[in-house]
Amino acid sequence: MKVVRLAAAIGLQSVLVASVWAASHGDHMGQGHGHNAAIQKMSGTIHNMPLADNVAVNNCWLRLLPASAPSAGYFLLQNNRPDNIVVVGAAADAFDDVMVHQTKQENGLSRMAMVSEVVVQADQKLEFKPGGYHLMLEKPNRQVQVGDTVGLSLVLKSGEKVAAKCEVKPAATVSPAAHMSH
Repeated sequence: MKVVRLAAAIGLQSVLVASVWAASHGDHMGQGHGHNAAIQKMSGTIHNMPLADNVAVNNCWLRLLPASAPSAGYFLLQNNRPDNIVVVGAAADAFDDVMVHQTKQENGLSRMAMVSEVVVQADQKLEFKPGGYHLMLEKPNRQVQVGDTVGLSLVLKSGEKVAAKCEVKPAATVSPAAHMSH
């Protein structure tokens, strides 16, 4: 019975996340996507960008939400360079629209907002996770299912990219270890 309640609570959380996203996403529909449009136009050139040395994406996974809601991307970004790196965008091979977002608490409410840059300090790592920095992936350009692998590229201000493969997980997943493949 506890497992059923937990599953129901997690399912409800996923629906609430989608609802919160829909409500907060409208806040930047008009102005925010211009930045991402530039990344989209660049997507052909992203393929040709050099790979960033000493920068890695680990434990990348995507939470697949129902078709009307965007999927979310999470990972650990490791900067092993002696200088800071700046993430200015992202692209995924299975989605036409990928945005970098951050969740913040304001007046007791959780709000998501698109961010134009994320700085990762020299020799540091930054976790993109639920409730913090994350990617919002919209407009799938092919059928995406749980268990699939999606190619992801993070675009750096330096003109380099960081490439990763991300496993698609169910909507109820709250951490990458929650539904590990066997």
